Amino acid sequence: MAKSKEEIRELVGQMTLEEKIRCCALYQDRFGNLPRFGIAYRSCDNPSGGWCDYFRLPREEMEDKFWGTCFPQAAAQGATWDPELAREIGEAQGRECKNQDVDIILRPGVNMKRSPLGGRNFEYYSEDPWLSSEMGAAYINGVQSQHVAANLKHFVCNNQEYERMTTNAVVDERTFNELYLRVFQLVLQKSDPWTIMSCYNKVNGKWVHQNKYIMDKLRKEFGYDGLVMSDAFAVHYQQDKVEGHKCGLDVELAEEENHVHWLLDAYNNGEISDEELDTIATHVVDCFYKIHDGYTVPELDLAAHHALAKRAAIEGAVLLENDGTLPLCAKEEKNLAVIGAFAKAPCYMGGGSGHMNGHTLDIPTEEIDRLLGEGNYTYAAGYQINAGFPPEDTPRPDLIEEAVETAKKAERIILFTGYPYGVESEGYDRTDLFLPQSQRDLLDAVLAVNDNVILVVNTGAPVDISAYSKRVHAVLQGGYAGEASGSATVDILFGLAEPGGRLPETYPCRLEDTPSYLNFPCYPDTVPDVTYGEGLYIGYRWYDARKMEVAYPFGYGLSYTTFEYSDIRLDAREIDAHGAVTVTFKVKNTGDRAGSDVAQVYVHDRGATIHRPVKELRGFKKVHLAPGEETEVSITLDRRAFEFYTPALHRWVVEEADFDILVGRSSREICLSAVVTVHSDETAKRFSPQMQIGHFIKDSRFAGTLTDEPQSRRDWFDPEKNAILPLGCAIPLGQFGDLDMGQGKLSQELLQKIVGDLNKKKAE
Repeated sequence: MAKSKEEIRELVGQMTLEEKIRCCALYQDRFGNLPRFGIAYRSCDNPSGGWCDYFRLPREEMEDKFWGTCFPQAAAQGATWDPELAREIGEAQGRECKNQDVDIILRPGVNMKRSPLGGRNFEYYSEDPWLSSEMGAAYINGVQSQHVAANLKHFVCNNQEYERMTTNAVVDERTFNELYLRVFQLVLQKSDPWTIMSCYNKVNGKWVHQNKYIMDKLRKEFGYDGLVMSDAFAVHYQQDKVEGHKCGLDVELAEEENHVHWLLDAYNNGEISDEELDTIATHVVDCFYKIHDGYTVPELDLAAHHALAKRAAIEGAVLLENDGTLPLCAKEEKNLAVIGAFAKAPCYMGGGSGHMNGHTLDIPTEEIDRLLGEGNYTYAAGYQINAGFPPEDTPRPDLIEEAVETAKKAERIILFTGYPYGVESEGYDRTDLFLPQSQRDLLDAVLAVNDNVILVVNTGAPVDISAYSKRVHAVLQGGYAGEASGSATVDILFGLAEPGGRLPETYPCRLEDTPSYLNFPCYPDTVPDVTYGEGLYIGYRWYDARKMEVAYPFGYGLSYTTFEYSDIRLDAREIDAHGAVTVTFKVKNTGDRAGSDVAQVYVHDRGATIHRPVKELRGFKKVHLAPGEETEVSITLDRRAFEFYTPALHRWVVEEADFDILVGRSSREICLSAVVTVHSDETAKRFSPQMQIGHFIKDSRFAGTLTDEPQSRRDWFDPEKNAILPLGCAIPLGQFGDLDMGQGKLSQELLQKIVGDLNKKKAE
């Protein structure tokens, strides 16, 4: 059924005006809905049903409907640092979509985690665009290998849920391009998503779907020629619809019969052209034929999918603390207590569009029964689980009292904590970083009588456990790890598996330490404009720049074994701005257990002329090693590893500088380093006579512009020969045409020549 571009153009040419207009919105939950051509297809947040069923079905019917394999959600996948695993998950979800007649799965979300309070952070991979893009692109490639369209979202700056449909993100040009747009650009360089979803919010005063600057970035600069849809009900009024379609939006994700009439009026008034409607229809039809390309619907192996979900849960579980207590030995555990209602009803997913009922749900206590034998440990609930949007936290002193009595009699305790379903959800943000009060009260009471506690935490984003993390013997953060989280957790605790996860985001010491603390809106404020005042400095970039302590750094995670890094080398010590360098090093498992580690490569710019983060992730590799095994890792860094966006020139540049290549196990544990020199004649500045002379002097080519001047004048501008030069560095260059500080006035011709020479760049 595959169609060439020519065949698609011919088909679009046969469509009536009304049929083309009908391509611009959903009808009967379908894209296209062109019965004359046999074209109609639908989207869903997961493989098990139509997206608008959320709004149409009663809750009890919704709960009965949304079944399938619940894989770890994106944040837990991000903790695996394993793009190949993300691709496998994408393939499996693609197969399930195909079996349920879901044509577009509305994933992955790759938005940056500006604040740990973001209600949908569990749906996003990381605080870093490099890690997010690698994971997101791999997932897309996996889904689309099954002829199901992936949906890259939410384009762009959807970094909070509070007032998401009305808020205006105010973000400077460099930050916007270098972080928030960059992750989408990188994904598009590594994959070809057949659909993209625009966000609800405005950016710098305009709704994204009708913001020509932003949509031109996507369509022209990034070269995206696929289908762009809005988020559900994100397009507001008639003029918004028309302007959005003219800017590059194809489909409004809402059912509106009057959409046809409004666009027909716009067409008749000359506000939207035949060419624009043809482009939209082409994208809609092209996507349909990519999905329906002679693909045979596969038989589902749900047992294999469950096993994959378990493997992913293990690979994404992060061991935060361990004094040697873990792993446990089942044969030696004689008086174990399991406390926490989540041990019998695990929290394994977030709310809203992240919802997915697990087909086969593993229960931690049942898994412990299999290891220890039923009845060979004691259990107490400790707290009551409530679900809701958001759920209430019900005090239960009686359950705490029961748990305390259980703890008094135990030699060791595994205590399960986390967020009930709905604490983290689409539609609103968290207001603090703490566990529910009922669970904190339980922890305080249990630790008062028995501190031999292993703490299990299941949340979708960072949580402040500083009051307990050093009082317990181990802490395992499992995240929202899907339907197999129960068995994955128990296997890790008892040493049947190794905790393979590393943090994809920084855990701060306090909420007040977070980059956007003063700029992230909290209830009950109404803040139409949300200022991204932290700029480039989100996540580890912020904590590094401010030299702040963190609870757990980006990339961090303990193992049941130890690793040694050695023998770093570069295949080149010098490259040009468009060149590449390959960094190679060795990783050895120096312990007595098999294990995995994530080798992370960061880059530090020693010579930037504008501020840059202390270091930035530019590559990584997860390695699995047997005891004593050593492997060699090679990671190639191309231009993208060294470039940054300069708003002065509205483009990406690489400046000449020495760059530190840093190899580490986290952003705070750097094991190896080497230096590469990048030669370039690109600049981050646009020189002008109004610029301070200090900027000119820092440019290595400045001295060459004065070669025809007297030696005394050249010496005056030489920092090594003029002790008072720092006093003059703040004076604009142009003033030296009128001002004589001992060097003699510079002619206007010379001033213009200096500026002109320094602005001549190869990049232009």
